[in-house]
Amino acid sequence: MMKLEFTKQEVEYIKSKIYLSQRQEKIFEYRLKEIPIFEMAEKENCSESTINRELNKIKKKIMKVI
Repeated sequence: MMKLEFTKQEVEYIKSKIYLSQRQEKIFEYRLKEIPIFEMAEKENCSESTINRELNKIKKKIMKVI
């Protein structure tokens, strides 16, 4: 599981610099709360593969701004 260790300020900075779809924003928040992928998939009513794809998209976006 990809562990995100950002301060509150860093999270706000990242959110202000990148565009996240509604689903990506929820997944980002779930990841910050360390919710497991299978649980995210259940909450979002999608597959674990979809969650992993969205996490990869989020990661790429974050890497562009840090």
